[in-house]
Amino acid sequence: MSRSKLSILGAVLTAGLVLGGAVAAQAAAQAAPFESRTINTAAQDTETEFGNDSDLDTIPDEVEREVCGSAACATGLEDTDSDGIPDWTEVLASGTTTGASPKKDRDGDGIPDYAERLVCGSDTCSNSLEDADGDRIGDWVEFVICGSRECADGTEDYDGNGIADAVELAACVKRVDDLAWTGFAWLWLGAVALCLIVAGGTALIVRQARRRGVANAGAGDGE
Repeated sequence: MSRSKLSILGAVLTAGLVLGGAVAAQAAAQAAPFESRTINTAAQDTETEFGNDSDLDTIPDEVEREVCGSAACATGLEDTDSDGIPDWTEVLASGTTTGASPKKDRDGDGIPDYAERLVCGSDTCSNSLEDADGDRIGDWVEFVICGSRECADGTEDYDGNGIADAVELAACVKRVDDLAWTGFAWLWLGAVALCLIVAGGTALIVRQARRRGVANAGAGDGE
């Protein structure tokens, strides 16, 4: 091959290398700002309803510190008292890992006190209709299932019986004029009504017996 052809080939290769380097440098320059923006966006999205969440695991930092000692140590599965309520949910509701109970229900509406506390701030404030994310799963149900207002998707089935947890929990509540009533409440009302009926019937029987006694006594005097 002649020297002129070698010179042309070398020039072409050099130009190709220069052009490739420039393209690579431009791509790297474009990628860096994108990665930086992604990181910054994540860093800004750390505030939750109940406080800052630096590791983005939906458990507020202060709650994690209470559960296990640091802002990024909780798994969400810790349950110190084995009552079925995760420690972090108990801390949100009561301030300690053992302060909430799945059985306590002061107003007997079928919604556990701790869930009402998380939904609206007191043990008796929820009407079961609150639904922050509009997914037709009540806020209290979502708090019971997974610890926040917007975490359940309706497919959860803790006991594996083929009925979604959201459906089973919602069935615990009956509504009358915007007040929540459970099956127990209806049973209690029925018992009260039955007692009133029995009491009224007994009073009627006693009155009739007295009247008969008075009538008999009068008839005896007449003789």
